[in-house]
Parts: sequence; C-alpha cells; structure tokens
Amino acid sequence: MIADEAQRIRPFPLAGSILQYGPDKIVEVLHIDLFVKPDLRAKRLEGICTTTVCALDESVEQLTLDAVDLQVFEVTAEGRALRFRRSGDELTIYFDPPLEAEATTTFSVRYAVERPRHGLFFVDADPQHPQRVPQAWTQSQDQNARYWFPCLDYPHEKQTTSATIVVPRGEFAISNGALVERKDDGEETIFRYRQDLPHPTYLVTLVSGPFVEKRQRDNVFYYVLPGREADGERSFGKTPKMLDIFEQRLAFAYPYARYSQIAVQEFIFGGMENTTATTQTDRTLHDERAHLDFSSDPLVAHELAHQWFGDLLTCRDWAHAWLNEGFATFFEAVFREADRGADEYLYDIFECIQRYLTEDAERYRRPIVCNRFRDPIELFDRHLYEKAAAVLHMLRGELGERRFWRAMQAYVRDNAHRNVETIDLIRAIEYATGRNMRGFFDQWVYRGGHPKLKVAAQFDAVRRIATIKIEQTQAIDPDNPPFAFDVSLVLVGAAGEQEVRAHVERAYETVSVPWDFDLQRVRFDPGAFILADVTYDFGSSMAADILTNDGDPIARIRAARQLAKDGSVEARSALEHSLRNERFWGVCAEICAALGKTHAAWARDMLLAVLAHEHPKVRRAAAAALGDFCGSGVAQMLIERAQTDTSYFVCAAAWHALGKTRESAAFDALSAALEVRSWNSTIEAGAARGLGELADARATSLLLRACDARNEEGLRRAALAGLAMQGEKLFSERQAAVDAIGAALDDPAFMVQLAATEAAKSLADTRFLSSLDRLAEDAFDGRIRRAAAEAAIHIRSSAAVPAQVTGLRTDLDALREEQRKLQEKIEALSRA
Repeated sequence: MIADEAQRIRPFPLAGSILQYGPDKIVEVLHIDLFVKPDLRAKRLEGICTTTVCALDESVEQLTLDAVDLQVFEVTAEGRALRFRRSGDELTIYFDPPLEAEATTTFSVRYAVERPRHGLFFVDADPQHPQRVPQAWTQSQDQNARYWFPCLDYPHEKQTTSATIVVPRGEFAISNGALVERKDDGEETIFRYRQDLPHPTYLVTLVSGPFVEKRQRDNVFYYVLPGREADGERSFGKTPKMLDIFEQRLAFAYPYARYSQIAVQEFIFGGMENTTATTQTDRTLHDERAHLDFSSDPLVAHELAHQWFGDLLTCRDWAHAWLNEGFATFFEAVFREADRGADEYLYDIFECIQRYLTEDAERYRRPIVCNRFRDPIELFDRHLYEKAAAVLHMLRGELGERRFWRAMQAYVRDNAHRNVETIDLIRAIEYATGRNMRGFFDQWVYRGGHPKLKVAAQFDAVRRIATIKIEQTQAIDPDNPPFAFDVSLVLVGAAGEQEVRAHVERAYETVSVPWDFDLQRVRFDPGAFILADVTYDFGSSMAADILTNDGDPIARIRAARQLAKDGSVEARSALEHSLRNERFWGVCAEICAALGKTHAAWARDMLLAVLAHEHPKVRRAAAAALGDFCGSGVAQMLIERAQTDTSYFVCAAAWHALGKTRESAAFDALSAALEVRSWNSTIEAGAARGLGELADARATSLLLRACDARNEEGLRRAALAGLAMQGEKLFSERQAAVDAIGAALDDPAFMVQLAATEAAKSLADTRFLSSLDRLAEDAFDGRIRRAAAEAAIHIRSSAAVPAQVTGLRTDLDALREEQRKLQEKIEALSRA
C-alpha cells in the first residue's frame, strides 16, 4: 500500500514548466499616475500612464515595460517625444540622452485598449443576460496589469500611485488610496485618488459603474449596486470589528488612508485585495435566508488581512506567495476565533487540513515554496492557502501563544512596505524569540507531503505504565524520511492530568509514561497543531470517552471517525449520545459524514433522526450523508426535508442525496426542484447534481436545458457536473454529455468554462483531448490552462481502457449498485 501511495502522488510541474526567478531591475519605479477614461459600451479604455523612475547604479539607454495589446500613440517626457517600439507583449522606450545613474525622469504613455483579453473586464447586459448592469473592473493578479496599462508588472516593484478616472456624470469610480477630489464637469464626473504608500502594480485597481456608497466607520466603506444595500450590510457588516482584531493581534494599525470593498458582477475570483480597495464578487452578497448558514466573513477577513500580508508586506516573487495567501487564510481563522470562539477556530484549521489533504491525494504534491511552474497562478492552490495556514497554526503551537504573536508583530513591523521572502519570516521569529526554526521550515514549507499518523494506547494496570504508539504510515524511503516533530501527550484521569512532550522522528515511536492515578483517556496533540492525517486506534471505550468528554473538537471528530468504523454497540451508543448532546455543530457534521461512510442500517437511522437538528449545517451534513443509503423511507425523508427546510444549503444537499438513492420517486421531485430559482442557484444546482446521480436517461434533456447560457452560472456549472455523471453511468447518454461539455469548454463565462474542464476530466472521454490541449496552451486564464492540462493528462492515463470497456464498466457499476440496494433490503427483511 505504501508503494502504491508513492506511485500515486503526481508531480506538480506540468510539461513546459521551468524554474522561475524575478526579472532584473535597472530602475526603481517611484510613482505611477493614471489618467483613464473607460467607455463601458465600447469596452474601451483610453489612458495616459505617467511614470517616474530612478536609474539604479548604471545609466539607462532604454527601458522595456510590460504592455499587452495596448495601442500606444505616443511617449513623451518634459514636453518632447521619446522614441519607442512595440514588440510582442512589450513596450520599449529609448532615452536620448541616456538616463544617468541615480537620475530621475518622468515619462507619459498615451494609449488605448479595446476589449482586452485580461486584466480589465467590461460587463454589460445582452439578450441572454438582461440582469447585468454595465460596469468595468480590473483584476491584475498575478501579472495582468500589463493588459490595461504599461508598467513593470512584477511584485518586487512597488511604487506610489495616483489615478484620475473620468466617467459619465452620476457614475461611480474607485481606485487606490484616498479620494482627493470628486467633481462633476458637464456630462462627466471626475474622481481623483492618491495612494501615498508604495504598492505593486498587480494591486492597482479600477472599478466604474452605477454603485452606491455605504459608510461604515471613519474611512471604511462598501459599494454595491442600487437595491443591494441590505445584502451588503449582511456581507460586509463585520469589517470594522475585523480591523480592530487584526490591529490588536499585529500591534500595527491599518496603514492606509481608507478601506473600501466593492461588489462587482461576473468577477473571476472570490475577492481581490487591491490596496485600500478590495474588489469582491457579488456572489457573496446574500439575503436573509442564505444568512442562516452562509457568511461572507471568511472572504471579507481574508481580503482585509491581505492589506497587511500582500499589500504592506509583498512577496518578492511568486514562489513565496504563501506569505500573502497562507497568512490571509490563517487570519480568516483568527477572526473566527475572536468572533465565535476556540472551537470555530480549530474547526477552521481542521477544514484547511482536510482540503489540503484532498488536493495532495487526488491532484499532486509539492512544497509550499516552489519556483518551477508555467504560470504563477498555478501556485494559487490548496498548498498555498490551506496547507500554509495550517503551518502557521502549527508554528503557533510550536512557539506558544506569546512568542508566536510577538514574532508575527516583529515580522510585520520590521518588513512593512518591503518585499519579503520566507527567510524574512524565519529571521523575524529568530529575532523575536531566539528560536532557530530553520529545520521547521525545511520540513513543512520547503518539503512536500505530510505525516499520516496512526495513534494507539495501551495501559498496564499492574506496572502502571501507559504506552502510546505513534506510527507514520505514509510512504517512507531515503528520499522521503519520516517527519520529525514534538507532540504533547496528556494522560487524563478522574484525579487529574499528566502532560508529557514527546519527540517523534522515526516511522514507529513508542512513548511509555508512568502514572499513579486511574486513567480514562489519552489526549494526543491537544489543539491539533501537527499538520498530519491522524487516525485513532484507541479502542471503543477510550474513543467513546474522548467523544463525550474531551475539550478539543478535533479530538472528538477523530474519535467519532474511529467509532463509526468500529460499529460496536458501545460505539453506536456513544455516537448517538454525541449527536443528541454535542455542543459544537462542527463535530455533529463530521459525525454525520463518518456515519455515511459506514453504509450501515444503524447509521442510516441515526442520520434520519439528525435531519431535524436545530443547526442547519448539521442538517446539511445529515442530508448529504443519507445519499449513501437507499430505500423509499430515506427518499421520502429527503424529499420532505428538501421541500420544507429554511436553509438553501440543506435543500440542495437533500436534492443531491436524493439522486444518489435512485428511488422511483426521485425523478419527478428533482425535475420540479430544477425549476426553482434561488440565491446563487443553490437549490436548483443541488437538484441538477441529484439528477446526474440518478442514472435515469430522462434526466439528460433536463440537464441540457439547465446548461443554457440564459441560466445563472451556478446552475450551469452544476448541470455540467450532472451531465458528466450521466455520461459515466449511462453509456447511452454519453454522446449528449460529450457534446454539451465540449461546447462549454469554450464558454465565455470563466466559471462555466472551468466547470467544463472538470466535467471533461470526470467523464474522461478522449474526444475532449483536442479542445483540452488547445486550452492548455491558449486559454486566457492560467487557471483554465492548468485545469485543461490536468484533465488531458487524466484522460490519457485512463485511455488504456478502451471506450467500449469503459461503457461496460459503468454499466457494471450500475449493476453493483443495484446489488447493494438488494442486499440492504434483504438485511432489512431479516431484521424485521
């Protein structure tokens, strides 16, 4: 099994990846001033970019700027024309006479760009999307500022900026920094912004459209389209509290003149931390019903934390981008802790680890710091965000609370306004605490992978010795030695607790601890600091005690997973008791997931009872888990829950699970649910996925209709996933699925196109290969290029099985599913 694991792990670099390093610098950019006039109808931007540079140690005869698809009309300096040349994606400016070493000059580029491929996006209504409101917004990360103004487009270049934006009278526009002037001039309105602290070009922003302003506190604002003000308050209402918490934790005041958030349509990210002016997707704006179990707080906290980590301190090159994204993800959890308590914080970290583990198991493995790639955006994955956040949590445990925050404060204070690499963080920790953490970073940041730990305990009542066994079960070889770490072990009894700190460095470690009181349980790694995939093997009695009494929610989750696998009477009793009495919803939700994996009748009965739980996230988890069971009783309960629950997400989970049951009542119910129109298409998307699971040929036409471009993107994405399931389960429906997914591979909507690549990968049909290969080279967004390349690799690796055999295999899978249902019915009859 270990050999299989080593063979399964895919490398991160794709064909064509090279070692990437930052470009040389011959000048220091001091200031960029933009004068721009966006034309929303013509999808055109006219502008003048005025740049002030200072030559470094040698004279400069020519300067090459990044400039993609820009029409350059003239370049001037001090009233005289400068010679320039456009070549490919570059603009070269010639200085005559050369700019002397340490001398400063200012030059202006008058240019225009029409229907840009990237960087600047124009949104407008059309017959298929009449709800769209004309607006323009920029998205310059990672290296896309060059698509809308000429610049040195790399994060190691930081400069102050100013912007003058001319829009039709009554429209709104935003850029970075303080709003220094807003005036009407005839039929136009002019906005002037000034950002006095240096920041990189990828954080320069422009948004224009008919937005309304809401002031939250001092210079804290949000902007939404008219009619969305209440949704904006639900989404952004806690921003002032976040500011207070982050300032307190970092002992560093918010550094900029103002902070704004603006929600735009069709945004291709969740949010983007442009300095002082975050752009958010309007998908985060939500109504009262969504607010029952949806929050924008993680997104808002993430982008706000970037104002320190990414904007104030900016990674020197993209290989160290975890210093931006890992910190922002970690600070989501920090706010959750301050706002909702320690259990919520630990569960946030637990979820980070689970998402990273999934990517490591199913996609690829890489170090967090990695400079071999094709496009920088390839690095923006679960390793960069979630694993990096988990490493910071681990560092918090390693250093202790006071030392950790002292180190973080030193890191921010000493590197403010600078570019940073990982070594700067290491040095800040060393300076603040005296701890040498180089080995820690070598193992957890510069090395890929993680330990898989199996933890067991035995008590010798005669010798009064507790033996804790810690086994690393991941693939271990000379190139992948065991991980080394210190871990806390706590022996708990009625008379008290005894803690020891154990050092683990071998594949098999045994820790023996004498004790002089009656033992009840062992606490392994309280606080869940070790970044590992941990499995308990404690026996049902101790696991039940942990589930009932341990104060750590992650320990309770791990105990619940062990008990669900155990399935004994004692284990069932403990799980049932916990579902009735557990104080934290996250533990209940994880119990539901563990119960679903058992496929056992007793687990099904527990889940049916939990469908009425007071917390919507627990009901959601129970509904999702019930999809692993069948029977008309399960189907009817899911239908009732889906039709009556107050939560969009519970309804969606129930509809999806209903399809998995493949019961006769499912098709009509799911067909009706597909016609519902809900916030972000949440409910109907669940129904689309349910129809895909149903393995009913009648669902194909419904899913094809749901793919129509007039539908909301959330429904279209779900319908593509449903079609992939249809084509996989029913060979007769494969052609229709291939045609629809193939067409969506070129959909103009980014999120739909990305969903199509995932659907193509799932269906694994060789007919997608020509389109995927083309997208892997030519797609406008690096995320599409990466997804298409991975999908093509997966399809080719699956192509050893002929298509006819693949069809037979899917039919065989269906027969096996029917066999499973029949077996469950036989078991039910035998119990009766």
